[in-house]
Order: sequence, then structure tokens, then C-alpha cells
Amino acid sequence: MMSKQTILRLLPARVAQFALRWHVLMNPQPDAGNVAAVELYRAERRGRGILPYPQYLYGLLSAARTAMGVGADAFTAIEFGVARGNGLRALERHAEYVEKRFPVKIKLFGFDSGHGLLPPSDPKDSSFALPSGAFAMDEAELRGSLQRAELVLGPVEETIGPFMREAAARQLPAIGFVSVDLDVYTGTLAAVQGIADPQRLLPRVALYFDDLLGYPYSTADSEWAAIDAFNESSSLKIGRVFLKHQVGGTSRVLGWPEQFFTLHAFEHPAYNAPEAELGRS
Repeated sequence: MMSKQTILRLLPARVAQFALRWHVLMNPQPDAGNVAAVELYRAERRGRGILPYPQYLYGLLSAARTAMGVGADAFTAIEFGVARGNGLRALERHAEYVEKRFPVKIKLFGFDSGHGLLPPSDPKDSSFALPSGAFAMDEAELRGSLQRAELVLGPVEETIGPFMREAAARQLPAIGFVSVDLDVYTGTLAAVQGIADPQRLLPRVALYFDDLLGYPYSTADSEWAAIDAFNESSSLKIGRVFLKHQVGGTSRVLGWPEQFFTLHAFEHPAYNAPEAELGRS
């Protein structure tokens, strides 16, 4: 069977140029300089289809890249806002994939009130469109379906502090990836402020915010407002990562690459350690 390159050489120049552009359009390649994007693309090609929660796999791959770069053999990943658990179960499957490909172990935790959205405590919680009780959890069903992730239930404002203290006592690995799917301003701000302990973080933490795009969210309320409030009050900083033209495959046309950020712990002693190359298989 002839290779694509051979076929292109045999075609008239204009036809070959059109065929090449069409191939790139229909099968966008990841940026070779972003090894997490390359690995995500390879995972999609192996599965031959759209992956469930590709943003979670990208986040885990990013965290593995940073962890391996600083010589860590493990990291912690957190989902804030579990609801019915579809994302947390996907996080478990993606963690298993990453652990099989790279020399890292991943601890998984899911935070949720257990009762859906809580009553608003700030106008920026957008309660006009996000009613209390929405996204409620079936705790018994979820616990029965989880393989390894640990649930932390209760208002995040009350649970994140004790969790971080327990993480230090248990010597849990540093946090490397966090997904925030809390919808509202109050819980989101509590979550990002609660994890902002450089001693419990990798030097850079991959952050995915689920509720940024479209109604009812705007840059003045909900998760956007929490990001701004955090950056105004903390020496750590959350910066947006523009991934749209770095990811390949189907992710190029999905929304999630516009919702990725990095939490920078600039004072981390290993902040400038080079990132790992990950695999080349």
C-alpha cells in the first residue's frame, strides 16, 4: 500500500496541495511542542473516536509531565463538583491509562456538597439561573460505581481546609490537576483558595474550569469572578492557557481547550525545573 507522501507526489501539484490542506483540516495535528497535547492525540487515535472527558486526560497528562520533571513519582488529582459522577468515573479511567504509560501514580478525590448546589451567599453565584439543589448526587449509587476515587462530601468552604491538613498528615502526593465544576462564585473561590498551599502543589497545576462559556456565565460572575478574586488576593496566580491551536484531532473543534488554566506557584523551589518529555511511542 502506498504511503500518503507517495500518493501526494504522484498527484498534480494543485490537486496535491488541495488534498494536503483537506487532510490537515479534517485531521488537525497537535503542536509537537506540547507533549501533553501529542499524547492526548495518540490516545484518541488508539481509541479511534472522541474520548469521554478529554479535558481530564489532558489535565492528567499535563500533571504527569510536570511531576516527572521535578522527579515526583505520584501526584493528586481533584474534581470539585461531582454531581452524578460521570466525570469522576472518567477521571478514574484516564488515570489508569496514564499510569500504564508513564511512571507515575495518581491519587483521586472528588469534592461535592452531596446535595447539589447550595443556597447562594453572594450575588455573583448567579442564583437567577442556578437554583439550589441542582446537580444533586445519588451517593449510594456513586460510591458503588467508583473504583478508586475518594469522595469528600460537604460544603467545600468547610471541607477543603481539613482535607489539606489531612493531606499533609497522610503525606499525599502534591496536587497536579484540578477540575472545577462548581458553577458558582462562592464555592469556586473557596476551592482555589483552599488548595493554594505551595507545599502541597506541584510547581504548576493544570486547572480546568467547566462553567465559563455561555449563559448564564460572564466574566463578572461565577467561576470567572472567582479566578479574578483569587489573583487579586494571592501570591499564586491563575493564568489562562490558550490551547485551541495546540490540541489535535477532534479536540480542535471542542470547547474545552478554551477553559484550561495553570495555577502558578512561582515560589516553588522546583518551579524552573524542565518539564518531562513523556513517551515517544
